[in-house]
Amino acid sequence: MSHSKFYSSLLLLIVLNAVIKPFWIFGIDRQVQNITGAAEYGTYFSLLNLSIVFGFLLDWGLTNFINRELAAKKTEIQQQLGSFFLLKILFAVLYAGIVVVVALIADVKRWDILAAVIAIQFLTFLFLFLRNIITANQWFKTDAWLSVLDKSLMILLAGGFIFWPAVFGSINIDKFLLTQIVSTSIAVVIVVIILYSKRIIFKRPKLNFFTRSVIYSVLPFALTVFLMSVHVRADGFLLERIHPEGAHEAGIYAAAYRLLDASNMVGYLIASFFMPFIARLWSEDHPLEKTILQTRHLQLMFAVTIVAIVIMLAPWLQKILYHRDDAYSIKILRWCLPALIGYSFVQVYGTVMTATGSIVNFCYLNLAAVFINIILNLFLIPHYGAFGCCVSALCSQAFLAIATMISVNAKLKISANANSLGLYILNGVAISAVLFFLSKTSLNTWFTLTIAMLASLIIMWSTKMISLNSWLSFLKK
Repeated sequence: MSHSKFYSSLLLLIVLNAVIKPFWIFGIDRQVQNITGAAEYGTYFSLLNLSIVFGFLLDWGLTNFINRELAAKKTEIQQQLGSFFLLKILFAVLYAGIVVVVALIADVKRWDILAAVIAIQFLTFLFLFLRNIITANQWFKTDAWLSVLDKSLMILLAGGFIFWPAVFGSINIDKFLLTQIVSTSIAVVIVVIILYSKRIIFKRPKLNFFTRSVIYSVLPFALTVFLMSVHVRADGFLLERIHPEGAHEAGIYAAAYRLLDASNMVGYLIASFFMPFIARLWSEDHPLEKTILQTRHLQLMFAVTIVAIVIMLAPWLQKILYHRDDAYSIKILRWCLPALIGYSFVQVYGTVMTATGSIVNFCYLNLAAVFINIILNLFLIPHYGAFGCCVSALCSQAFLAIATMISVNAKLKISANANSLGLYILNGVAISAVLFFLSKTSLNTWFTLTIAMLASLIIMWSTKMISLNSWLSFLKK
């Protein structure tokens, strides 16, 4: 696949998800929380977090392993897809068993909700597994449409209960969970049909598939997924457990973290396209520096713009999203979002390390980041609460960002492009200045926000950090 087709498909992916995913997060999920109430939604949220913490058991890095290997060794790995699928089913049984045991120990009462979130997590991971076969075969445009399929179906089903309760009835947690199960199941069936139409067939698993070499190949991916899960999820658990007012602090942190998670969506989508593309270029001995830098520019300029907007407009955002504007919540929001910059570096350079066979080194770097994060959290949370979590995340993410960039640049013998690093800072300062001066006027805040985003695009265009040729050729089509 040419660079222009890759970037045009990437643009389609971003545009579709920029429309659908935020509407799901803020138009559906947030509305469900407002309608069902804090206690009912809180029970669902806590059990959902439990299912996410152990989510690595559903995959063990298998999806990333297949993505990389299928992109580089298409014919050989494609013959083993049936065996990989069987392995996913075994992982699901292990996952469900461990989550249930933990729930029993924790004396969970709502087993109906727990069963539903376990089913949702399994279907979601299965959907991602099948989609990765699509991306590994370089069918990026197809995957762009599939990336919003499950959420689009959820919006249609849940939206009826939320926006037309007189016709469909009011929403509750049970209906909300059912819509997710039905929507994701339909999405899985559609991906299977697409794969079958493209003659991707899951052959009968081979009994001799589960060899020591396969286990050793998948294990680094599994460890990476586990360590990354601990890195980004352990702080919320520790906060609730070791702070004197843990539940309250965790609620404030969760509100800010939701915005961080939503902002990180773009980086995750880019990384899902980026890895098979880099793996294919690497296997064919193509140069990688241009692709890496272009993707980094896109990721970082977006991240810096979002961080500048949140820091400058935090009081307005807090009031719009959560109907409160207390100083502490605003402070947490301002300190939580800058971690997005570290996320963005890792999603570029961590993906390159995975795609080019440096997954073991990536594991070691993640282990060091987890160690830094947990030690800082244990030290800071008792005294600083949610603010301590923010500081810990910033430090550990900064370490991992710098470490992965240095590792990739050393292995591939490419430049860090220090000038562009300075331009990222310039972009943040410029956006902050625009927002500061416009906030002193009588302009509508939404209009101010639009101007700031346009300013960021102008900076990207004027500095030539992002090539518009690939995007324009796609738009003409």
